[in-house]
Amino acid sequence: MEQTFAAIDLGSNAIKLKVVQIVVQSFMTLEDLSVPIRVGEEVYLSGMISLGTVNEIVETLKYFSQVLLEYDVKTYEIIATSALREASNTKNVVELIHMKTGLTVEVAEDTIEKFLTYKSIRDQMDNYREIRSGSLLVEVNSGSCDISIYSQNKLIKNEEIKLGIKALKYTLMDLEKRTVLYPNVLKELIETRTSHIWPSITTRKLKHLVAIGGDAKLIREVLFNNNVVIPMTDFKAMCVRALDCDYEVRALIEKSGANWYEFLATIIVYDVFSDLVETEFIWIPEISLRDGMIAELVEKNRNLMRYRSFNNDIYTLTKEICKRYRTSESHVKQVEKMALAFFGALKKDYEFNSRDYMLLRLAASLHEIGKYTRMKDYLVTTYDKIINLNILGVTHNEIMMIAHTSRLITSSEHKTYGSELEGIRDEDQIRVYKLASILSMADALDKGKKQRIHVVKAYVEDELFVIEITKDEQCILEEWSFEFTITNFENTFGIRPELREI
Repeated sequence: MEQTFAAIDLGSNAIKLKVVQIVVQSFMTLEDLSVPIRVGEEVYLSGMISLGTVNEIVETLKYFSQVLLEYDVKTYEIIATSALREASNTKNVVELIHMKTGLTVEVAEDTIEKFLTYKSIRDQMDNYREIRSGSLLVEVNSGSCDISIYSQNKLIKNEEIKLGIKALKYTLMDLEKRTVLYPNVLKELIETRTSHIWPSITTRKLKHLVAIGGDAKLIREVLFNNNVVIPMTDFKAMCVRALDCDYEVRALIEKSGANWYEFLATIIVYDVFSDLVETEFIWIPEISLRDGMIAELVEKNRNLMRYRSFNNDIYTLTKEICKRYRTSESHVKQVEKMALAFFGALKKDYEFNSRDYMLLRLAASLHEIGKYTRMKDYLVTTYDKIINLNILGVTHNEIMMIAHTSRLITSSEHKTYGSELEGIRDEDQIRVYKLASILSMADALDKGKKQRIHVVKAYVEDELFVIEITKDEQCILEEWSFEFTITNFENTFGIRPELREI
């Protein structure tokens, strides 16, 4: 069965469309179009998108709509990234686009954009398993620089650094007025702003360096004959020439239509991080947000499991956060296991959002990180810490829901659900109460952190939520804590939880 999927990316420098056809397990590209519109430059300088630029976007999207019709594309998505995200008139622009084209544009948060982009590694790099075994991925974009570390098939670190190409370009232009060595001064500046992350890189034996985003594709196409794998000696030699403002290199860049200062800022960032990984090659693959969007569409449409490792990166990153705050790993695992068992039993009779499983699992992992700095009112401290987290693949609204779910744990005190939850949309409030009720019971049943209670089965029976358990020993603390959770669970789900020892 053949089926077409498409993705449109409203980026900082261009609007791009990709149409693919799926035949069995293969992806075949039917169209890969790009129309240059420098939205990011306009937003950086003025803070907003002008009507003239909106009209350019509209005309491009109308053209892309015709392409979608020609290929009979039924399943597609349109995502806008940093330029539209940072514009002061984002909502107006999205509404104008919808009015004039009938198309709906989703403005993706940075964490979602990166999650989808990295997901495309699965389809765009044949050696993706080797890359995930140990590599440093450096993504340079218009607004930021993202550093990720893969180890043992897990994404264990992802950190955003405010080193966007737009800002670095103007920094270079300003430094050029002061010294002919302006590229070297920028390199020194980048080193000072990234040195805090160096130990995380150098202490691991990373085998690969992957460069994506920004002008990475330009570097590959113009300077290295479009080779995806570039010998590190060749790359470092090109970095030396770029920092020396070699005339031939600059002429090649400007002839391609690219901005010299943006290119220079990009290659300097890659140069800094290339010194931290002992590898013979640098990879500059064809990885894009559009490919990640298509991967997500195909995964949902066909219920595929091929992206499981990349989807699990959300959880491995969260576990690294827990390690940093020295949470009890055995307790977190037990709470997560029980909470998910309760969730699985309840979803047969109660409605949950498709993302609630993920939110509950993350809340179970993070619910005690406040104890690292403050035992008194640690759930409030946990809330404060969670709301300031950025987790790849999780939106800010979902972070707020995780924070409130953790804060509302009632395994040690009486709390009544029902008050307004700050920062939570009305339609999501009951979701938080459901998740908090479930998490509270799971936390209560391991209050002593000794895993003395084991959940055998959970199910709805008439007006009861029955939890069948076994005990390793007397569990007075857990049973006492469980009583604190009953009222809110009863009020939220309309049934009473009951423990039954078997």
